[in-house]
Amino acid sequence: MSLSPRTHTRQILRASKRVASKLFRRGVEAGGGGRRWEGGSFLASPAQQTLAARGAAQSRAAAAYINTPFGNRIVEVHCTNMVGKGYQVRSRHPDEDTRRRLGEAFEELVGPALLPMCRALVRDGEAFFRIIVDADGETRLKQVPADQVDPSLSRDLGNGARIVAGVEFDASDQIAAYHVLPEAPGTPFAAYGEAKRIPASDMLHIFDPLFPGQVRGISWLSPVLLKLRDRDEASDAMLMREKVSALTTGYIKDPEGSFGGFEGTETGSALNVSLEPGAMRVLPMGAEVTFSQPGQGLSQAVEFLRAQDREIAAGAGLTFEALTGDLGEANYSSARVGLLEFRRRAEMLQRNLIEGQFLRPLWRRWIDIQALAGAIPADPVSLSDYRDVRFVPPGWQWVDPRNEAEADIAAINAGLKSREEVVAARGRDIDELNAEIERDQIRQA
Repeated sequence: MSLSPRTHTRQILRASKRVASKLFRRGVEAGGGGRRWEGGSFLASPAQQTLAARGAAQSRAAAAYINTPFGNRIVEVHCTNMVGKGYQVRSRHPDEDTRRRLGEAFEELVGPALLPMCRALVRDGEAFFRIIVDADGETRLKQVPADQVDPSLSRDLGNGARIVAGVEFDASDQIAAYHVLPEAPGTPFAAYGEAKRIPASDMLHIFDPLFPGQVRGISWLSPVLLKLRDRDEASDAMLMREKVSALTTGYIKDPEGSFGGFEGTETGSALNVSLEPGAMRVLPMGAEVTFSQPGQGLSQAVEFLRAQDREIAAGAGLTFEALTGDLGEANYSSARVGLLEFRRRAEMLQRNLIEGQFLRPLWRRWIDIQALAGAIPADPVSLSDYRDVRFVPPGWQWVDPRNEAEADIAAINAGLKSREEVVAARGRDIDELNAEIERDQIRQA
């Protein structure tokens, strides 16, 4: 049977559509549809959707930090590794006394703020500090709660300027100011009023932007908040099941309804029986005693919880051992690989967030304030010397002290590293170390 040209053409078109549909579904599954994607999360506008979710995520993260062991652990482990015992400030001013004076004064200014800043950064997703100059010319930092920078304030100012969630942008898309409420929401005896405009030069905003155009930060616990809640509820349910199982010794089955010859306290149609040590009992024909087995299946439950803990650790940016403190399954090699990967991430965050968004902007503003107050020279050449600075992050503890020390010595001798680089990696100031070595040599002489 021959087909007309028109029918043949239609069949070819239908076949080509089926092939194209299959190729599309199989080629780019992330852009396809179907039942497998039903209920899946979808971010059409990431910057706006993260801004909308910021408040709820922050409140839930704060509750998880206070109420759950893992929520608290995530925040504290990040801060322990990012801040540690604090940063050392090494001014590069040509004069040694000036270097020491500047470093000590700045460390005294920022030292108390580092830990609260890091906790707010991880828990809330962002940290705000206001730079305040007292009447006597002293500079101090005041931490501003995230919700005090008015998240509800968004409007167009005209000519390209705008306010988004309390952050004001000028026509060139640069941050010009922050709009801060008189008191943080929920503060006892708070005096509510309009937000006050604080110039951007007097505010520090530290957060990790995940998407272009993101204005406010979102809690670092966001990827794991729901799983943390489910895991905590599962753990509580398992604990309650074991407690209930431990309350009951066993069950008596007696078809005749005579309670198997036992005596006890009758409650309704049930008999509560207490067993005494060493007692023996002859049961009537057909009666049977079954004892409960608390803890049965507990090993499978523990493995299930460990699997959940690994997912939580991955989502929180930690190793399983760092999150749980469980080193039972770790060996030296696996623990070292995980630790090195975690340290690389911590160093990235230290450089980009703590140093890039907090310490360096604060140092420049602090130097400018001293120049305006007449405490230091204000000419461009002198200011350049005063602004030159290096921040030394806290060092890492040795995993294998002997091998690592020998590797550093070999790298220095081969010209691959300097002493200053090795000393800085351990959180020490090489000038202080050299001074200590010199004093030791004088004592030994």
